[in-house]
Amino acid sequence: MSLNYVINTSPYSFLNGSDFMQNVSCLAVMHFNYLHRCEMATKIDDCKYITNFFNYYVMMYCSFKIDNKITEIVVMLLFALIYCFFLCILYEGVNDYFAPTLKIAALKMRINEYMAGVVLVGVANSTPDLLVNLSPARLEGLTFNIAMANALTIICLSGGAVCFIRPFRMNGHSIFRDLLFLLLIVELVRFFMKDTALAPWIKGAILLIIYPIYLLINIVDLILLRYAIRKLRADIEVLRQSPSSREHDLILTEKIVRLNNLQQDDEIQILESKLYRKRTYNAGFFVTPKPLIHHKEVDVETNRRILHSKANPKNLFLFSEFLHAINPIDSEGWYLSGTCARVLQILKAPVTLMLHLVVPLVDYQLIKHGWSKMLNCLQIVLTPFVIFALVETMLVHKYAEWYYVPQFRMAIWSLLVTMPLAIVVFVHSRTDIPPFYHSVYCALTISTVIIFCWICAWEMDALISIIGVVFDLAPSYMSITFNSVSAAAADFIAYRHLAKHGYGKMAFGAIIGGSVYSLVVNVGIELVLQKKINSHGQVVLYGDDGVTIYIFLVITITTTLWWSLTFNFVARRSAGLFMWSLFVLFLVYTTAIELQWVHGFQDNIQIRPTA
Repeated sequence: MSLNYVINTSPYSFLNGSDFMQNVSCLAVMHFNYLHRCEMATKIDDCKYITNFFNYYVMMYCSFKIDNKITEIVVMLLFALIYCFFLCILYEGVNDYFAPTLKIAALKMRINEYMAGVVLVGVANSTPDLLVNLSPARLEGLTFNIAMANALTIICLSGGAVCFIRPFRMNGHSIFRDLLFLLLIVELVRFFMKDTALAPWIKGAILLIIYPIYLLINIVDLILLRYAIRKLRADIEVLRQSPSSREHDLILTEKIVRLNNLQQDDEIQILESKLYRKRTYNAGFFVTPKPLIHHKEVDVETNRRILHSKANPKNLFLFSEFLHAINPIDSEGWYLSGTCARVLQILKAPVTLMLHLVVPLVDYQLIKHGWSKMLNCLQIVLTPFVIFALVETMLVHKYAEWYYVPQFRMAIWSLLVTMPLAIVVFVHSRTDIPPFYHSVYCALTISTVIIFCWICAWEMDALISIIGVVFDLAPSYMSITFNSVSAAAADFIAYRHLAKHGYGKMAFGAIIGGSVYSLVVNVGIELVLQKKINSHGQVVLYGDDGVTIYIFLVITITTTLWWSLTFNFVARRSAGLFMWSLFVLFLVYTTAIELQWVHGFQDNIQIRPTA
């Protein structure tokens, strides 16, 4: 329903009109007189669905009783702090739990670093945003606009950060292939939007089939890579047994160099991150930093067994180890930090304590891989309980004033399985060495962090939308700028962590692979579900801002191909600055369109004159 119609109509003329209350957007509440906003927020159905655990509209106008613009802006500052709280959960969860676990999963699957980024990191990071897109929070958004804006944001911001932080040699052919794949998907969706012959669900099915094909191509490429490595090793072994000559030695050297390059593309290791992070030569802001020493591979088995002795009791230091594991203040970091860093640790302490208690830690870089017997046994019970309670609370969707009523039916039933399992693990395991099944905790960690990211992304999206409406910014503008940046926060944190710890190939593979996954799955599901149908029976995916986003996305893809070839597929700091500059240009241009300083790229040639 038109927002202007809503503004110019008295609220009491349709408070009892069920059609209006079912169809009007909750954002319209912000345009009524302050005296009527509380009643509208409680009666409009949309207000119960676009928010998640907290109904911020009821909180603002019924609990805080906002009655003027100044108070409203002060409450927006409070919402900004709440936003920072959710961002802190994302930062801690992704940095300390999610990224280390994904490295272990890649190691267990025996795939190379780039493939791990495409299959594991990209899909895992894009899943929370996919769940938010399927939620009522994005019901009025245009899926293709949002998907392209998210891809543009992630490639420019996260890709720029990966290139800026640490130099690395990219998987050249893989990057080139996947960027062309991304361009193909964008153009295919645009073709489907103009085609009226096929039914929308057929278009969606075709689009969804593309992603398995994309994965199959990556898997075949990995198989061919390892076949080439085996063949080169056999050729080198034959050449070493042959008589030496000038031509012979040149061929042998060429094959050895090629083998080394292919082996670098094939390997994945758990690296010592602290050593790699500290010792670099930095000649300036615009100069790509060079590592002075190479980071070493972690000895996984030594870290696992270093404290083990058969003479130790099974429960040695059980309680002291538990207290140390849940301590939210890092003692080493505390003594080495200044005042500001210590204050930051104190502010993060509640979030850190919550994550320590709920999310299992599995990290091969740590002594005993992060194993704490009592805490890990407790998490067998506590983590599923929390996950089931959160998911059931969201599904039941029952509010008590401005917050969800917690639901525990499924969570309580989970205790029948988890409590006996925790007792078995406690009896079987030791404190000085993790059990052989410790890596199974990785599945629990990944699923827990994804659900936390989903909840935080939903809440952050709602907060950003409300703040935008308060400052009179159009929802379409907010969805492709601030909402996209907010949605990319978890991805940015994960990719920054990977790049900083020497996993640039994995991060860049996840950036491109995650964008492919997000575009295919989001737009494909939208076409299959057919939630927004126009008068021609076609699904509405695209808005006026879509042409602008499309042009900038194509520019981003083509220029990334260009600088990758120019730098011989070596990521450099200048490339990162270029990608950031491109995103800043996009923000400036879209903001100028929002302020009606310039016209967008859409076909509409009528420009409204400004007063």
